[in-house]
Formats: sequence, C-alpha cells, structure tokens
Amino acid sequence: MLTFPPLRRSLQGAVLLLTSIVVLLLSTYHDGYIRWSASIETAPGLIVSTSTIKGTPLPLGHQEHTINISSSLNQSSLLRRAQAPPGYDRFVCEGDQYLSKIKAAFEGKSPGKEFSPNELANGWTKRDAYDATTYKSIERRWKAVFEDLFGPTKGYPPESEIKAVDLIQDQPYTTFLGRRLDKPTRAWSYGIYYPSRNLMLSQSSLSVVTQIQDRNPGITKEDRDRLLPTISSLSDLMWLAWNTVSSSPKELRYIARDTIFNEDSLAVMDYLFLRDKKDNRAVPWPGLEYKGDSDEGKALLATPNGRSTAWLLIDHAQEMRWKGEITQRQLKVNIFSVAGDYCMLWDMEPQSPRKRSWLGDKLRRHVGRYLRGSIYNKRKVGLAYNETSAQSSYPAHVKHHNKPTLPKPQAFNDSLVKRDPAAEFETAKCTGQRMWAKIQSAFDGHGDPVQSFLPSALNNGWTRGDEKMALDSTWRRYFDRQLGQGKVPPADQVSFVRLVQDRDFVNSQGKSVKAYSGMGAGTALYVAYYVPSISAVVVRNMVSPANVVKTMFTEMGEQLPSNLDIAKYYAPPLSRWSDVTWTVYEDISKNQKNLRYIGHDNIINPATARVMTYIIGRHRQSPSDALSAPFPGLEFGIDTPEGQALLGTQNGLGIGWLLHDRSRELGRRNLKVSIWSEGPWLNMAWDMAPV
Repeated sequence: MLTFPPLRRSLQGAVLLLTSIVVLLLSTYHDGYIRWSASIETAPGLIVSTSTIKGTPLPLGHQEHTINISSSLNQSSLLRRAQAPPGYDRFVCEGDQYLSKIKAAFEGKSPGKEFSPNELANGWTKRDAYDATTYKSIERRWKAVFEDLFGPTKGYPPESEIKAVDLIQDQPYTTFLGRRLDKPTRAWSYGIYYPSRNLMLSQSSLSVVTQIQDRNPGITKEDRDRLLPTISSLSDLMWLAWNTVSSSPKELRYIARDTIFNEDSLAVMDYLFLRDKKDNRAVPWPGLEYKGDSDEGKALLATPNGRSTAWLLIDHAQEMRWKGEITQRQLKVNIFSVAGDYCMLWDMEPQSPRKRSWLGDKLRRHVGRYLRGSIYNKRKVGLAYNETSAQSSYPAHVKHHNKPTLPKPQAFNDSLVKRDPAAEFETAKCTGQRMWAKIQSAFDGHGDPVQSFLPSALNNGWTRGDEKMALDSTWRRYFDRQLGQGKVPPADQVSFVRLVQDRDFVNSQGKSVKAYSGMGAGTALYVAYYVPSISAVVVRNMVSPANVVKTMFTEMGEQLPSNLDIAKYYAPPLSRWSDVTWTVYEDISKNQKNLRYIGHDNIINPATARVMTYIIGRHRQSPSDALSAPFPGLEFGIDTPEGQALLGTQNGLGIGWLLHDRSRELGRRNLKVSIWSEGPWLNMAWDMAPV
C-alpha cells in the first residue's frame, strides 16, 4: 500500500490552519461587530466577553460568565422594552412636528431665516481643509454610495469638483443679543461638499450650543446663551458653507452624515436594524430605507443627527425653491454602515405642484441655466471670510463687500434658546396617544407576556425600609373627594416605603456589580406611600438607577452608555419604576389586581412640569390670573388632548407602562387624570377605573 506521509502531514496542517482561520473570523465578527445597544441574547449557554462595552470599562466585579436566556419570559420587561428606545415614540412625534414645519415653510407660512451677506464675517473664519489624503479616504468609504445614487459612469466626482470647508469661530464677535465679545467660542464645523452632485457630507455634528457646554462644564443656560453668536445652529453653518461653494445652492438634494456617535441616534438606528434586518449591527449601503413620512423616517428626522436636516429645510425653504414652482421636498432616508461606522443619508427630492412633461423639464433646465446668474445675484447669501484677508475667493453669484458690517442682533427660531411650550405640549400629546394605543392593544390580548418579579427581587441591590405614616393633607383631600369623607385610612394602614439602591447586585446577565453609592454619583431611590385598603400608591420621590449611572459616567468624563447597556449591565433587573411599584404593591396588598389610584407628589421633572404649567395656563379664566390651579385643580379624561399629553410626559409614561405590562392582571381600565398646585409644587393623580 502506497503512503504519502509528507502529503498527509501537509493536509493535516492545512485543515488545522483553515479551522483556526474560521474560528478567528467568527470570534472577530462576534467581538468586533456586536453592538450591545441593540442586541438581545437568546441562545442558551452563549458565552460572550463583557470586559468592555463599546470601549467603556465595566465597574469592578465583572467576570466572563455563561449567559442563559432561553425564552422571552426569562427576559425582564426592562430588557424587552429596551429593544425599542424609551424615547422612540417621542422621536416619532417630534419628527411629525418637524415635517409639519417643513411643509409650512415651503408653503411660505413661516418666515425662516434670512442672513445678510456678511454673516460669516461675524467672528468666523473659513478655511479650505481639502487635501489628497482626504479625497482618497472619503472616496474609499463613499464610492459605492455615489455610484448607486448617480450611476457608475458619473459616480464619485473628480478631485477638482470637491470642496472641504472648515468654519472656525476664532475671532471677536457680536452675540445674538447684540453684545460685543473679544474671546471667541472656538466652535467649529467641518463638511465635504459636492456641488456637481448637489450633496453635502457633514463630518461634524455639534452645534455651537453643544460645543460651548462641552468647553465650559457646569455653565448655566443663561450664561451659555449670552455667548451665542448670531450663527449657532449646525443647520445654518451647513447652509452658509454650502453657499460659499455652490453656484446653485437651492438645488441641494442630499445631506449625508458620516460616523454617527450620538447615543440617541445610535439607539434608534440600532433598534431599526435589529427589528427590520434581524441583525444586531449596521449593514452596508443601501442599508435600510424609509420614507420621510413613515414612523421610522419621523423618528430618524427627530434624532440629533436628523434635526439639522429638518432645520435646514425649515429655515431656508424660501431659498431652496424656484418661484412659483417647487413647493415641497419629499424626504426619504437611508441608514447604513461605511467601514463599520453608522451613517445616514437624506434625499430631499424636489416636488412640483403639477405634473411636467419630459420636454418641459428640459426647456426649464436650459432656460434656468441661462437665467441662473441673474436670479442668484439677487439672493442674500453668506460670505466666506478669511482670517488673513477679506478678499477670499467666492462663487460668482456672491456679491462681495469691501467693508463688511456686523450683523444686527436677531433671535433664534430653532428652540435652542427659548423652548416652545405649545410644541412640547403637542409632542407629549402625540407620545401619549401612541402610549394609549399600545395599552389598548395590550388590553385586547396582543403582545407577549411580561415577566413578573417576586418580592425577593428587592433584595438584589436594594435596601428597603418600611414604616407606618399617615398621608399628608394634600392627598387626604384628594381621596376624600374621590372616595367620600372618612374613607382615608389611619396611619397604621399606610405603608411608607423607602427603597435605596446602595448594595452590590447581580445584573440581568448574571454578573456581580459593585454599588455606585460613594462614587459621587448619588444613590437610586424610590419613596412612596402604599395604601392597599383604598387601592392607592402615592409616589414621593424617584431617582432611577439609570440617572445615577449617567451621572457617574458624566463625572468620570466617559461616553454615556446606551439605555439598553444600562438595563443589561449597570442596573439591577428590578429597576424600572413601573416594575418596582407593582412588585412592592403586590408584596404589601396581596391583591395587586385592585390597584386603581397612583399619585405623583411634588413633581420635579422639568419637562413634565412645563407641560402641566402650559395646560394650567390654557385653562385660566383670564390671562391676568395667576398661573396656578389650587385643589381640586383640573381633571381630564384620556380622550382629551390634555389627558393624552399628561400620559405622554415622563411621569405619565410610568403609569402607561404599568398598565401595558400588567394588562392581564389588571384587566381593561379607563383613565382620568387630575392636576393641581400646592404653592410652588405640582401634583398629578391618575384614576385607573375598571371598565
């Protein structure tokens, strides 16, 4: 029998080498591409390395561990709900408002912004930041996108057609309040512009407001606003830079965002990739595509990386339309990865009010080219201003002034300085409507069952203190009104419960985590009255573990973990307010199904307080009346705009999730909400009456 030992050894070596390569690739794929902010492990016995999460070290006590999550019932409601970012509905609602504002702007119903020709001369320096290295790097990353958008023959433009612009606020300037300051903010904006493709690629995504806050930790809002130059929003910087490089600015169609790192934006994008691609990581171009008026498109438009596109359209709509012709822009958005980085591309396709023929479009295009110079010479556009000379090179349509004058102070209309109470109310109302629809669906039996916690879960990281204490006069009056005089129980029937998260705990992944108390981040706590004899809970104080974790990371100067990372790694499994309230009430009452009343005492959440104050102001008898609503205050049903808006606040959403997650135990309920003021304090009470 013939044998070939050398050949056999070679084959064995090749097999071993191939096996090693496969294992290495699999491990690289797993460790390098899993995004913890989107993935939910469901495979039993899955071993993953958790020494770091997105580059941020875990607290002491973590060891590599076998994770066994075999079914959805083994996932806490905290984890299962975190698959959709907690603010997703709010993003959808805000995006809907942005779309309405865009529509109104293109219809000429909102004034927008009109910059004087020398606006950038107010403290800004424009620099040409383009070089061959930039060209090669961006071409490698974005060539496939350009070829798909514009065809393989046109594709990525030649180097001569690309502009890279740095705008730096490094000169003395006049603030939007009219104050002259010698010390610049050092804010900057950087983008790559493709005039021949009507596309801008934004490489920086921080507004001047954010950059001032980053450079001045602890600065108050009032002091920050006093430093703002007349140009402060990212959308305005992008538009002015585009004006300096394009001879036809209104034809801008595409806005791309490269290397997105904002946690809110990543959370929404991760959720969509996981839901629609069944994948826990971004996928290459074209990734996922959504229409602008879809829920997904609205949510992406309202993310920090989408808002600049929205405000550019809102503020500069009149500069982006042909007179009497283009009246709207139809939006669609792609989210995808480029070399592993998350990216977003908005297509703002011009929409004509009437159908056009191919020949008519051709004629308009040629006539437009002939007339374009005279049209644009009449526009008001931003000037590029160089730190060494005012004689910078400008496009032909920009009219240069040898003696630039400082611009007049102007107010913002992008809510960076002043909040719009009506807009906040509408966002809360929309969020509440979506929450109520989820609750109704749960009442109808749709959705998966949610894990209930045993009272022993309170021993995992929490210290509990119970004492007997009578309800204060504020809530005695409320329950006297609801139940009748004499029905409020005495102190020996009221449990005053204080939960403090000050002990080490085991997270939902089975890992031990050191307590955060003593780390300068504060301590998570829940304080509430539990009154089972009248089916009531009154919340006095609430500091969630998520807020403590975010404070700790901020004080360490580290990037904040996502909400899902917090839920999985940095908080006890029993952490969410609705779960804690339900678990404690079950332990005390032994009949959690009778829970009906939930009150919030002395509300301190600023967003909730603003919505409540706006509602109180709307219901005053006269504008001269005091902005207060003494007991019994105001009462609204869930079918009213006010009731829906209050459900959509941070304090109301806790009630909503309790009803949603415990719909099978509670049965169908109807909602009424009362709000009233006690001096400077605001109170809210929910009546969840059985149907």
